[in-house]
Amino acid sequence: MISLKSAEKKDIREILEIENSSFSSDRFSESQFIYLLFKAKAEFKVIKINGSVRAYLILLFRNNCKGLRIYSIAVHTQARGLGLASKLLEFTDNYANKNKYTHIHLEVRADNDSAINLYQKSGFKISGKKDTFYKDGSDAIIMIKKTSST
Repeated sequence: MISLKSAEKKDIREILEIENSSFSSDRFSESQFIYLLFKAKAEFKVIKINGSVRAYLILLFRNNCKGLRIYSIAVHTQARGLGLASKLLEFTDNYANKNKYTHIHLEVRADNDSAINLYQKSGFKISGKKDTFYKDGSDAIIMIKKTSST
């Protein structure tokens, strides 16, 4: 059974597992995830399959800002190809429209072709680049998607 739920503290261990297997650098720590879960202006969701966390999404927002930021999204290596990232992006679209955000934006590693393709299939457009954005010196591509609230 697949379910989309708000993340809870008990999910952090499995979220860290996904984080560490998905990213080679710029990984979040346990304390960063706890901050994002309890203190940040964020929407933190997980997808569980048969009770196990298999994907997560962190959306950040600011007061009086019309943009919603996808801060992080990742899928467990054993759950890739099941459409979980697309499901999280669909949730993001619905959340943005419901809360009257005019656009969704994100940064993605310039060498992450599969993620860039996924975002483009979901309606995101490349809007710029941030040189040496990541700790290892890699560049980031900035992507943006206008919502139907525009």
